[in-house]
Amino acid sequence: MEKANSVLVALSGGVDSSIAAFLLKEKGFEVAGIYFHLIDKEQYPKSLNSNQHDYFNNEERVQIIAQKLNIPLYKVDYREDFRKIIILDFVEQYQKGLTPNPCVYCNEKVKFKLLLEYALKNKIESIATGHYAKVELDRKQNKYLLKRGGDRKKEQSYFLYRLSESILAQCIFPLGNLSKKDTEKIAQEIGLTDYILKESQEICFIPGNDYRHLIAYVGKIKNQAGYFLDSKGNILGKHKGIAYYTIGQRRKIGLSLNSRKYILKINPQDNTVVIGDEMELYRQEFEVTEVNYIYSNPILRPTKLLVQIRYNTPAVWAMVYPNGEKELKVIFDKPQRAITPGQSAVFYDQDVVLGGGIIKPFLIQ
Repeated sequence: MEKANSVLVALSGGVDSSIAAFLLKEKGFEVAGIYFHLIDKEQYPKSLNSNQHDYFNNEERVQIIAQKLNIPLYKVDYREDFRKIIILDFVEQYQKGLTPNPCVYCNEKVKFKLLLEYALKNKIESIATGHYAKVELDRKQNKYLLKRGGDRKKEQSYFLYRLSESILAQCIFPLGNLSKKDTEKIAQEIGLTDYILKESQEICFIPGNDYRHLIAYVGKIKNQAGYFLDSKGNILGKHKGIAYYTIGQRRKIGLSLNSRKYILKINPQDNTVVIGDEMELYRQEFEVTEVNYIYSNPILRPTKLLVQIRYNTPAVWAMVYPNGEKELKVIFDKPQRAITPGQSAVFYDQDVVLGGGIIKPFLIQ
């Protein structure tokens, strides 16, 4: 039998997960923490660009936080699986000319999967993280709804669209109505500031955000030089390998041209990269694959929805059309800048997340 009012919190060593655990304890929950050991600094040398803390192995930091909060701590070594499931896939997607979002897949295939597994194993009733998002029970529909967090600048529902309703039914997001400043203030008030990891915008396994460094180090396929083309197919120069570029990129292209040029398209088939003017980055439609519906209600007819094509970019109105099994076609009301294959497109009904999918490669029109 599960322990009533018990919750297992994923602790990373950062302020968000630490304060999530604190708030749950303050509300009377029986709280336990869990730390996932995912990567070591010995596996992937740091990029010279990184000036962040060494957060590859935060076990000692998390242990101190758990002691300060007076909660038990479970530890899970998941390094080898994390490498196979997340890191190698990330590198392979870049080598295919895509721009993946590993946090989306980590939540689906690693973090929440492990949280639920260990909660069930230890007879713990609920699971929790430090995400800025909300889960609410709609009693009329008898559904657990995933909704945007209260802090629109920080809210993270975008990263959670691949979770199922059955997982959401066991989730608690204590920071759902808080701002980042609120969270940091609480940490200061309870004396945790000196122990928690400083905030970083980096992907956890890529210090300095230098993904090129990671690709060169672990990539199975050697990057091959190819040609830069303009939209008419004219050769403009040589590139270092398609894995080093992403849609909308302007800096570090490696060409000396008379005007600003941007990456428009990446062609893995012939190893070319198309560049052009900023106005050519704007598109109005694209297709989505690997669609996940949180509530098992597929889109079967043209539907007007809010669509968000990257984190920290506002969702905008679009018509969404069925386009085959687990695929959709999206047509925005107005053209959008730098729609990027490999990134996630997430569908909202106002503040409620319905689901989302992966943006497919497209042809330049």
